[in-house]
Amino acid sequence: KYVNGMVNDSSRLVQSVAIIPLAPSEHTSQQSSSSSKRSIVLVQKGPAVRAPEAVAILERTLAGTLHRDYVYAAGSQYMITNVQPRSFYGRLTSTAVTGGIIVTKTNKLLIVATYTAPALGAEAVPQVEQFADELIRLDY
Repeated sequence: KYVNGMVNDSSRLVQSVAIIPLAPSEHTSQQSSSSSKRSIVLVQKGPAVRAPEAVAILERTLAGTLHRDYVYAAGSQYMITNVQPRSFYGRLTSTAVTGGIIVTKTNKLLIVATYTAPALGAEAVPQVEQFADELIRLDY
C-alpha cells in the first residue's frame, strides 16, 4: 500500500522502491541460502532490484561500506555521493539519463529508492525520508 502510493503518486518523483528486511525473518532463515536470496526483497514497485543486488546493498549498508564502491540496483550503476547517519544518496553514472538512488535504514527495514529525470534529488530525497519516518512511527 505505502510503496504503491510512493511510486504511483501524482508527482512521480520516485521511479522504484524496494523494501528489504535488515534481519532475516524466521521463515527466511529456515530456507536454504539460495532460496532466501530470492525472497530477500519484501516488496517492490517499479524496475526490480535483483536478489544479488539487494544482498550486496544490505550487506554493505550494514557494514557501513556502501559508499566505497559503485552500487548496482535494477540493472543501473550508481555512485554514492552523500553519506548521512541513516541514509546514503547517490547519482546515476549513466551519461544518457540523469537520476539517483536513495538508501535509507529504519529500525527493521532498508528502503532502496531510485529516481530519474525530470525528478531531482532535492525533490525525491525528502519524499523517501518522509516515507522512512512514517515506517519508523509504525515500528518498522
